[in-house]
Parts: sequence; structure tokens; C-alpha cells
Amino acid sequence: MAEQVPVTMVNHVALEMAAAPDAVWREILSDYVEAKKFREFGTIEPLDDPAATLGGYRMRFEQDGVVDERIVHITERDDTARRLSVMADYLSVPGGMRVYATYHAREAAGGTSYAIDCHTSVKVDAPAGGDGPDLAAAVAEMTSGADVHLNAYLASIKARVEMPG
Repeated sequence: MAEQVPVTMVNHVALEMAAAPDAVWREILSDYVEAKKFREFGTIEPLDDPAATLGGYRMRFEQDGVVDERIVHITERDDTARRLSVMADYLSVPGGMRVYATYHAREAAGGTSYAIDCHTSVKVDAPAGGDGPDLAAAVAEMTSGADVHLNAYLASIKARVEMPG
């Protein structure tokens, strides 16, 4: 079995939306505080944890025999700045994975800029021979894949908030 080494992926994505910042902010709260975007896929239970001072939840999904279990802590909620930060532990990832994410709904010309900033700590297999450039390439590929996922999510929110009334 290959040696596991800790790495960090950093993602910054944003998308301009022709919608009021408060409308985008409501979507952020719905998806990540109320966990509505996850409810159709599995179970969501509130955390009974004194460390979750701003709230949180435990999620569990199963698809095709693969279990995805996460614990999510709300770490910051600033309604005035329309900024939400969360920390999520992905319990089903071998070796564990922790994501710190901040979601922003910022006023922009013509509407809102919805931005997501993430730092993900995960363990990956070390390349044979410990080649640093190979590891960097693997992390860059993982980061690119996460960008694709995050941009698709932003596009789905854009479609929801820009729908004709």
C-alpha cells in the first residue's frame, strides 16, 4: 500500500448573477445552514455538540453501496456581509478529509457575485519514488476537478435565482 501524505487543495470560484444579493444569500442559507440541498439524498441530523456554537449537522448518504458521511459545523454567519463559513469533516474518505469553505453573496454591478473559497486537507497516495512534481500534478488535477464541481453548483444557483418571476 502506498504511503499517504497530507496535501491541501485551495479553490476560489465566483459567478456573477442578475439577482439581488439578498436572494443569493437566502439560497446560501437554504443550502448550507438548513442543508436543503442535501436532504433529498440522505439523512440530516442536527449536531448535539457544544463545539457547534453556531449550529451544524451530520449528513449520511448511500448510493450504489457507497456511503458518504459528513459532520458540518457552521463557523461564521454574518448576515450583514452575507458571508457564511463552514467546516466539514468527510468521515467516509479514507484517511479523512476536512474542508473549510466560505460562501459570499457580494453586491456587484448588475446583481450579485456569488463567491466560494475553500481549503481542503486530505491525504493522498505518495507518488512512487516521492517525486514532488508528480504530487503537485495530482493535487492540481484534484483542485481542477473540485473547481468543475463548484462552478456547476454556482451555475445551478444562477439558474434558480435568475428564473423569470
